[in-house]
Amino acid sequence: MPKKSSTTTTQTTSRQSHNARRPVDEETDEDIHANCMDTADEVEDDEFDASQATEYQKLIIQGLSDQKKRHIFNKKKVKETYDTTKTDLQDGINKLFDEHEDQSNTVHHAQLARLAELLILKDSLESQMAVKLAELRARYDTHSQELCAAVDARIKDLK
Repeated sequence: MPKKSSTTTTQTTSRQSHNARRPVDEETDEDIHANCMDTADEVEDDEFDASQATEYQKLIIQGLSDQKKRHIFNKKKVKETYDTTKTDLQDGINKLFDEHEDQSNTVHHAQLARLAELLILKDSLESQMAVKLAELRARYDTHSQELCAAVDARIKDLK
């Protein structure tokens, strides 16, 4: 292997009033030749890396597949939970409305029964009022006739 010789110099650059120093490596022909030999070694490494890459890709694909399966499982679980909750909620709402309907029907029937009682009472009172009115009319007529007779008698006496 040839002797590697490199010269390192520093170069000053100025950017926006900021001084920065960075090293510059200068390579010789010997270094370039050595780099070519290193690339031959890298080709062998690439073949090894290719098998590792496929294993790595398989591992990544398997991980993604497992993640997708977990996602699908979790999605199914959420869907089942949602469906169960939805069904329970609908049943609860239906039960609540049924109970309310039963209560309102009971109250409605009680109100109708009370209304029927009040209508019967109204008819009874109206018939009693009609009887009393007929009695008052008869008394008024009788009293009116007696008054007319008394007035007529008084007029005869005065004549």
